[in-house]
Amino acid sequence: MSSRVAKRSLSKRVFATMLTMSLITIVVFALALTLFMQKRLVDSTSEELASEARVVAASLNSSPSYVGMLRRLQQDDTRITLVGKDGDVLYDTDIDESKMEDHGDRPEIEEAFETGSGSSDRASSTLGEVMLYEAVRLADGSVVRLAKGEAGYLSVLWSLAGPVAILTAVGVVVSVAVARRESSRIIEPLLEVDLDHPQRNAQNAYAEMEPMLERIETQRQELKRQVRVLANNDRMRREFTANITHELKTPLTTVSGYAELIANGMVTDEADLRDFGRRIYNEAGRLTSLVNDILTLSNLDEAERSEDGAASATLGTREPIDVPRTLDGIAQRLEQVAQRADVRIELACEPAMVVGVPRLIDELAYNLASNAIRYNRPGGVVTLSCGVEQVGGSDADEASGLFAPYICVADTGIGIAAEEQGKIFERFYRVDKSRSKARGGTGLGLAIVKHAAAYHGARIELDSELGRGTSISVHFPVQELPEL
Repeated sequence: MSSRVAKRSLSKRVFATMLTMSLITIVVFALALTLFMQKRLVDSTSEELASEARVVAASLNSSPSYVGMLRRLQQDDTRITLVGKDGDVLYDTDIDESKMEDHGDRPEIEEAFETGSGSSDRASSTLGEVMLYEAVRLADGSVVRLAKGEAGYLSVLWSLAGPVAILTAVGVVVSVAVARRESSRIIEPLLEVDLDHPQRNAQNAYAEMEPMLERIETQRQELKRQVRVLANNDRMRREFTANITHELKTPLTTVSGYAELIANGMVTDEADLRDFGRRIYNEAGRLTSLVNDILTLSNLDEAERSEDGAASATLGTREPIDVPRTLDGIAQRLEQVAQRADVRIELACEPAMVVGVPRLIDELAYNLASNAIRYNRPGGVVTLSCGVEQVGGSDADEASGLFAPYICVADTGIGIAAEEQGKIFERFYRVDKSRSKARGGTGLGLAIVKHAAAYHGARIELDSELGRGTSISVHFPVQELPEL
């Protein structure tokens, strides 16, 4: 409903604007035409009056009696006045000359005395109306003056008012029709815009609309992307819920089963009790690891969404971390695990430091290393390396204390198929599903690596090939660090 009102209002506004401009144009044109016609009538009347004045003057100059000649020349619409050299009125066709004041100071009379002829357009002090005057000096020095009132030429102008009014009315009607048609034509491209596919309107749209259509298309694509992200997040949430339920249910069932056997006195042999206790302990440890990983991921997720820094505080304080020392500690902690898997751990570390949360950096490297051992083969090698990368290919960066640290974990294991490489950082995703339980782990290690790297502004690079092993490197951003 609101959209229809908006369209109707816009159409009316365009129509009103166009009609107003048309009416203003018509009115201005009518006024200009009227003024032009008035001027032409005044000029024409003045020329006729001047011609008559010259004829009257010629007749008077050839007549022995001015007054007698003037009486014969008298016209209904023309006033004739004879003014003596001293300014006294000698004769007037409309008023008794004895009642008239001195006319020597009249503009047209003064001009005629000086130059031989004169004219003016003014209000008559005698008759009280606007008159056109033409005066001509006679041979004896007196002046004859002819005058016509404005009513004479205005009557002609008024006679043209009807046709002008008709033309104006026709112009108004035409303007209304044209304004209505043009306003509809102007609004039509706006009404035809397909907001679901803005780019389809590019050819028919106005140039001024293109930026708006581009913004709509950009926002539409962004909304589609957000919908896909939300749908993907919802799918991942459901999968995560299903996976976490399964992962929690399995060890809980095991613990519950063993505990029930012990509680019911069905296990009496001391060796069996120790074995059951060991299994319960292992499953409890697996549960603890799973819960810890879930908490870590939850905190990382919250930190990524939070803008106030409160969630980040739960992850720990950032501080300079000696990466080689961290990798060395991880190698020692995983030494027995590697020996049981018949895998050798090698260190290839150069000085490197990262400003970050020690616990997260440790978990990041630990998960990469434990995965490299878990998915290796007997007699395989896991290489833990670190260092700094030159930025811009100049020694100046190193001298100024700016470094781009990296951590790399490479193995000679089973490798990852190309179609699987984009999925390994998903939660609970395992490359070798057939032996995932035997290999252990919670399935959240690489997901923690991904989010921990993102939390520190780092990028992850993966290089893997089936049967040849895998190399995962984490490249941290350039940062200012103290000298090592």
